[in-house]
Amino acid sequence: MKNFKNKVAVITGAGSGIGRGIAEISAMHKMRLVLADLDEEGLKKTLELVKGKGVEAIARVTDVSNLDEVQNLASQTFETFQNCHLLFNNAGVLGPAPLSQVNRDMYDWLININLGGCFNGVHAFLPKMQSSKEEGHIIATCSTSGFIAYPMLGLYSASKFGIRGLMTSLRAELNGSNVDASIVCPGEVTTNIVNSTFNSTSNQKTEQTSEDLDVDPKAMLEVAAEDAQNTFPISPLEAAQAIFAGIENKDFYIFTHKGYKRQLEEISDEYLKAFDQSMFQ
Repeated sequence: MKNFKNKVAVITGAGSGIGRGIAEISAMHKMRLVLADLDEEGLKKTLELVKGKGVEAIARVTDVSNLDEVQNLASQTFETFQNCHLLFNNAGVLGPAPLSQVNRDMYDWLININLGGCFNGVHAFLPKMQSSKEEGHIIATCSTSGFIAYPMLGLYSASKFGIRGLMTSLRAELNGSNVDASIVCPGEVTTNIVNSTFNSTSNQKTEQTSEDLDVDPKAMLEVAAEDAQNTFPISPLEAAQAIFAGIENKDFYIFTHKGYKRQLEEISDEYLKAFDQSMFQ
């Protein structure tokens, strides 16, 4: 897809961070936008931002972990704009915590948003995108944590590894169709995702707060930051620019940072070593 003008983009997690960056770049391309987020105030700010650029846009408060709400978002999209060309399954939370202190409610909360939200988006939008016969693209926000697992990010990595598997299978299933697929694998982007902890966004009765943990989650995240010391944070707008470049190139893996090459090579070498040592041919 090279010409984005007047095409329709649906963006979850549009109330802040990378989602807002994607919305801004989409508006620069003069796309028509459907913005979704659970954060109503943030969503309003993004809507004002893109409308200020002279594009048509609607915003809907949506819990991506709820299939009915995502299906309703799809219905409103096709009722308003009659199509969806770019679907950005971007909404996500970090929820840092050691696995020994994760309870089932926290597990359900994070997995249902990150991986479940991606599944719900595909389920709700893909059939109509295919039936339109127009060129379409589904983009899921994964992470370098979909390849590299760090302490405190077990649930987050599990969800992102899951997104990578889900979208890789989807790409194979869509081969030769009018809809393409990609995953975005950002490094460090200046967003507020580190604050997306279970207690601050969940309505579950049993909540786990940072005070309940034996260690400070933000301090432990420094392990990941040190490992990526040869990279630098980029803005959500810069991340969105990289994402659109990847869409134009029809890339499946869209990396925003080059600094993780060493880690990825080490993982690949470990796989190959284990494979060479396998007992049976």
